[in-house]
Amino acid sequence: MRIFAQTESLRLDLVAFLRATRSYFDASLEVRSQRTPVLGDHERDEAELFLQSERHGYAGVFRLRSRHTADSDRADAVLAEEQGRAAGMAGLAARCPTIWELEPVGADSVPARLNLCAILASVALGPVLPDDHSSLFGVRGSMERVERWLRENP
Repeated sequence: MRIFAQTESLRLDLVAFLRATRSYFDASLEVRSQRTPVLGDHERDEAELFLQSERHGYAGVFRLRSRHTADSDRADAVLAEEQGRAAGMAGLAARCPTIWELEPVGADSVPARLNLCAILASVALGPVLPDDHSSLFGVRGSMERVERWLRENP
């Protein structure tokens, strides 16, 4: 999944992620590792995060990487906006110079991944683009998907 971020910096603000998790989400977040590999002239951050919701019984480990937004990301956002009828979200994505790429490490926990997307979107102030390009959504859309998944997978 890709999260569009309204920050110029490629540095991941891990403190902001932890603060948002504690303040607004029914989950806990742990930073397992962080490194800043140098790629050409650009630095980018990479972190491994563990998200857990004891209340709802899900957890997952994820790798998060930052990079600059490419034209292909913006094109994917336009397509996803059309497919998901997410009016205005591609315009928001177009204003985001940075992408955070999120991928599971090991087994994928759908509700944990969606919950983490909500946390990241709350800090990034940009939309989430799922791998299937089915739509663009933000914090509320991410959490609605978590709730729907929990209802359908008791």
